[in-house]
Amino acid sequence: MTNIKPFKLSALEKLAEIIGDRYTGSQITELFNKSGFQHIVHDGTTKWRFVYAIFKSMQKEQYGDYNILKVVETLCDPQEYFSDPEEQIFVLSRVNKILSFYGLKVRKDGKIIKTEEEQKEFPKINHNSETRELFESMNFHSEVRRNGKDLFSEERYFHAVFECSKALEKYIQQKSKSHLTGTKLMNNVLSLRGSLKINLQQTQTEKDEQDGVRYLCMGLMMKVRNFTSHELALEKPIPKKDALDVLSLISYLYRKIDDAVYFKNKNH
Repeated sequence: MTNIKPFKLSALEKLAEIIGDRYTGSQITELFNKSGFQHIVHDGTTKWRFVYAIFKSMQKEQYGDYNILKVVETLCDPQEYFSDPEEQIFVLSRVNKILSFYGLKVRKDGKIIKTEEEQKEFPKINHNSETRELFESMNFHSEVRRNGKDLFSEERYFHAVFECSKALEKYIQQKSKSHLTGTKLMNNVLSLRGSLKINLQQTQTEKDEQDGVRYLCMGLMMKVRNFTSHELALEKPIPKKDALDVLSLISYLYRKIDDAVYFKNKNH
């Protein structure tokens, strides 16, 4: 592949966000290792910022643009998505939206090819960290603060909601010792016969509360977790007020699950 147009910083930032949204810190290290960069190890800082800094450094080196594309090809490799093929389609659509500005495209097999279309300008990204104070004024659960604070402060409301909903799903998986995901997970482990009990379930009120938390978690997975994982942030933005409301719901559910007790159930 010849004559690759140098990436603008805003494009590198967007690619870094995609990687930060998909991977944990250790997985980011593995991603770079698989791409041939064994010396790159995530340092525990904000994921997308770490990747963005690496990409900026890479681009200054000889063959920097090619090295960045090597990482992108690894990111888009279908073998990275054996357990969730639909996730690859989602990632491909986000990556190709960026690469289209450079006359490039990732095929379904993860390989990058040149296209005839090339646009001139890549949109600038405008961050406003002043929203951090607003976020910190909310009495969010510690896990919501940990997973959503930086993203919300940078006005990336879509990603803040997405990361927090994924984190809650993983927390419930771990506490219930279940391998299910999404609505199936919530319906199974939080049902009256499920493995997570948020109360004694002795009165009708307690049973209704258990069911209420179950349906709220199922609704969160249907409306937020699944929706955000199949839509582009630029096409389906989440307003600040809506993001705060959803994060408040996630925070409430976290506290309910914190208090839940695990009961081993042979049928689940």
